[in-house]
Amino acid sequence: MKLHYKYLVLLFSVLATVLATFIYVVSNSYIGYSLPFLLMGLAIGLYAIVDYRFGFYLALASGFFIFFLGRLVGQTFPSAFYIDILIWTSFLGLILDSIRRRHQIFWGNGHAISYGYFIFLLLLLIESLNPNASSFEGWFFVFRKFLQLVVIYILGLNVFTSLRRIFVFLRIWITLAFIAGVYACYQEWFGFFNFEIDWVYSVPGRAGLYFLDTGIMRKFSILSDPAAFGILMGSTAVIVFVLILQQKNLKFKTMGLLSLLFIMLGVAYSGTRTAYFTIIAGLFLYILMSINQIKTLIFSAFCFLAFVFILFGPVYGNPTVDRIRSAFNFKEDASMKVRDDNRKFIQPYILSQPLGGGLATSGMNGLNYNPNHILAGFPPDSGFLKTAIETGWIGFTLQCILYFVILVSGVRAFYASTNRIMKLILLAVTTCVFSFIVSQFGQEAIGQVPGSFLFYPCLAIIVRVRHLQTSKMIL
Repeated sequence: MKLHYKYLVLLFSVLATVLATFIYVVSNSYIGYSLPFLLMGLAIGLYAIVDYRFGFYLALASGFFIFFLGRLVGQTFPSAFYIDILIWTSFLGLILDSIRRRHQIFWGNGHAISYGYFIFLLLLLIESLNPNASSFEGWFFVFRKFLQLVVIYILGLNVFTSLRRIFVFLRIWITLAFIAGVYACYQEWFGFFNFEIDWVYSVPGRAGLYFLDTGIMRKFSILSDPAAFGILMGSTAVIVFVLILQQKNLKFKTMGLLSLLFIMLGVAYSGTRTAYFTIIAGLFLYILMSINQIKTLIFSAFCFLAFVFILFGPVYGNPTVDRIRSAFNFKEDASMKVRDDNRKFIQPYILSQPLGGGLATSGMNGLNYNPNHILAGFPPDSGFLKTAIETGWIGFTLQCILYFVILVSGVRAFYASTNRIMKLILLAVTTCVFSFIVSQFGQEAIGQVPGSFLFYPCLAIIVRVRHLQTSKMIL
């Protein structure tokens, strides 16, 4: 019966496209121009309700390309609204499908990770009563965003119903990351398009953040900014590293190495120093979790030699290598000193406010929603610091406990599993999650698009793997 619904939606899409094209041709009005997109969006939304897996993967892919499309259009593009619609229509489709099939959607309802996120949701609900924040709109903006991340986690729990579907997800993600890496190489080797340059200079101060001291502009590929691009490529590189090292299939290794090459170049060209630590952290955990393997010992020796060569090798005048080296020169890092000073300055406030200053009270959100707040305009520059100043030491403690539970769950599931494929999956996603958590020290890494479509599905995989039957799979 579900298949018939799909055919009806496809037929509606075709008819809507024909009708929209006719109106577009005969009309020169704003409605004539916008109607095709409205009808196409309606058709896609309906199909996402019919097949929530389609909506999940379309939202994932859209998260990669939506910012590029916005720059290409040359105007404010409602990217967040578009992604929101896809996520919520997919969730509605999941609810309807669970009612029809009479099965639960909270496969992780007995898992500590699920409990942790529901408790954190409860804390954010309590934050609506925080007397330090005056904007209900600001609170709702942050709460809705976090609730949406939990929805992505729940969708992942239901999309990953087999090992094969988990590998499909990983393949799709690596393919999209490969495309982003290739485009970053194009930007580095051939330069930016005019519409990209116009976009960089469209906001005062943005160009200053994107240019390095050498005069080279950091690459952002098809994503929102260099920092988000670099961290995303770094976390993806960790997954690819693990899959290549643990897989025996020669074809997969060859394609994985090709993907890894462009992904690592993307990390380097992004100029995001946090991304370098992201890779180091993920590989460090990988080495610890598989230290009993000979190939891990060989790989760790290779990583050490490569790291020493990058820092002290006879390579001079290369801006990319200089940027990597600067990440480990802590004494001369002026930006790190500024961040440390900011953290020391705000520590008394954190200790005096158990629930913090309230949601959307710091940074640009603070200026937009709570302009008279003491935190308005204060740059968190860190996901951990933002949690501490907006939700207080209670929220910060809860977040640290939650991340600890996530990592312990992944490591314990890895050692408890007796299936080789399951161990490979758990090793890859746990190291990836750890790399994201480490990146929270330097950036607001968790929760951005499209990175949220990697982090939270990885959590869903950690929870979901224990429900899967062992199966023999060949990549």
